[in-house]
Amino acid sequence: MQPTGDLVPQSRPLYQAIHGPGQVMNNAGGYVFTMDDMDRCRRFLIMGTEGGTYYAKETDLKRGNVQCIDRLISDGRGREAVEAIRDISINRRNVRQNSLLYAYAICCRSNNKEVKKLAYSYLSEICRIPTHLFMFIKFCEEESRGEGEPATGTGWGRAHKRAVAKWYTNFINNPEKLARLVTKYKNREGWTHKDLLRLAHVSTKDPVVGFILRYIVKGYAKAQEMYICNTARQTDEIARLAMLEGVNNLIQGVDQASATTDPNQLCELIEKYQLNWEHCPSQLLRSPEVWRQLLKKMPIEAMVRNLGRMTELKLFEGEGGKESLDLVLDKLRSINTEAEVPMEEEGDSGEGPSRGHRVNFLHPFKILLALEAYRKVEESGKKGKLTWTPNQQIVDALDSAFYQAFSQVTPTGKNYYLGVDVSGSMGVPVLGSSVITCQMAAAAMMMTTVRTEENCKIRAFSDRMVPLEIKRDDKMQTVLDKMRDMTFGSTDCSVPMKDAIENKWQDIDVFMVFTDCETWIGNVHPCQALVEYRKYSGKRDVKLIVCGMTATEFTIADKDDKYMLDIAGFDSSAPELIERFSRGEV
Repeated sequence: MQPTGDLVPQSRPLYQAIHGPGQVMNNAGGYVFTMDDMDRCRRFLIMGTEGGTYYAKETDLKRGNVQCIDRLISDGRGREAVEAIRDISINRRNVRQNSLLYAYAICCRSNNKEVKKLAYSYLSEICRIPTHLFMFIKFCEEESRGEGEPATGTGWGRAHKRAVAKWYTNFINNPEKLARLVTKYKNREGWTHKDLLRLAHVSTKDPVVGFILRYIVKGYAKAQEMYICNTARQTDEIARLAMLEGVNNLIQGVDQASATTDPNQLCELIEKYQLNWEHCPSQLLRSPEVWRQLLKKMPIEAMVRNLGRMTELKLFEGEGGKESLDLVLDKLRSINTEAEVPMEEEGDSGEGPSRGHRVNFLHPFKILLALEAYRKVEESGKKGKLTWTPNQQIVDALDSAFYQAFSQVTPTGKNYYLGVDVSGSMGVPVLGSSVITCQMAAAAMMMTTVRTEENCKIRAFSDRMVPLEIKRDDKMQTVLDKMRDMTFGSTDCSVPMKDAIENKWQDIDVFMVFTDCETWIGNVHPCQALVEYRKYSGKRDVKLIVCGMTATEFTIADKDDKYMLDIAGFDSSAPELIERFSRGEV
């Protein structure tokens, strides 16, 4: 690093890092550090590249991250990459599945046999629902073709067929779950279950799973003829006979539900077979009574996504309205709560009500999206073809649920300086959202620390300090409103450290900077500004945590400095990592 006293502007690189390759030019023209390939991979898995950034197109970002994964595999770190994909997936640390499944497809298509074998062995854990499986298949097909190249094969080799077949046959101990999944998610991404069964040559000797597979390919009548009417194909095991009967009844109920035109009959079928809204005819989803029945067993994410529709149907008004509202509020309060026995059913998009022993887990960014979409419809007057007046109790419950959705942490007692980058490049949408910008997401992440820690200085910056009137007890909806149009000027990520010196704040223990790392205009590099603050405060271990809000390779954190940490924005486990790093435990 540059010697103290010989400060270098961000438009020029530092002479050298102690061990690494030094700095590179970011998309804005400033010089920053690059992330280790494994750290960049994790950021890509969690943040994705949907929508690109202020400076980089989505396709360019995606290509760069794919090359990063390829390098990990060629450098002998492919197993590490696969384990990271599995860990982030099963712990629901990512917001969207697209980028994670794309990275997973790259590993499964690798020429490294060890990496390929390990990756395919995790298919059922990573692709927990058919939506994931169909998306994975689509990405595998793209990998087989190559970018702009003709296909070199079908893409359905032995390893691929075997893994896809196992996805279906692994449900031998829980065939009812398979029946629910294949009837709920019938097709996605241009693929159907029938396509996959045909291409993977799926077969089984188990009569219950066989009945479901036959139903997918030939329909209910043929499946019943082969496995119910034909006693020669039945098992003698009483347990399997009971399972077969239960699955038969469920599928029969699903077919009856899809054919009915009577809302009262549909309500009876929903209650009897615990059906989801995807099982219902679209014309009957205008019935408040149908939604009241669905609400009783509705997975948490499905409920959050349909709050606007239920409000538009006046589900929370009139007779039965209070009961439905109370049920919604109870479900929202249950997000990320503790339970000794975790629930098993997966919610929409595979969020699942459980993560370890936490039930009803829903990624915080999805709650933030739901909060913004639900409450801001009042300004636009509609969302799609739906119009509603937001229920304030639901808005408040979503606000509280956002904080609950993060890992629970213990206050450290440290003094924090929280700086949110509000420069022009932070005004673009983030994580594929059309309503949440980078700086809004950054402020939301920041508030998780503000709510936990007593001693926080909250500031905003671009190429200068910007007033940020946010208080500890502000609701998230208030924070989002304050941040919505707050974009100013160029980016200088050294401003927080310089501001602390100018204000004579010598007690800062941890600087947290929420940024896209497109800094370029300052007369000193952020890492040097931190060194200067350490000299000023007399504390050698003042820490810097960089919360990256985009999936680029750039960071202002110097990897040679053990007191600097780079984390991916909206990693649901970020607060726990921040706590441990602040305490000096990592």
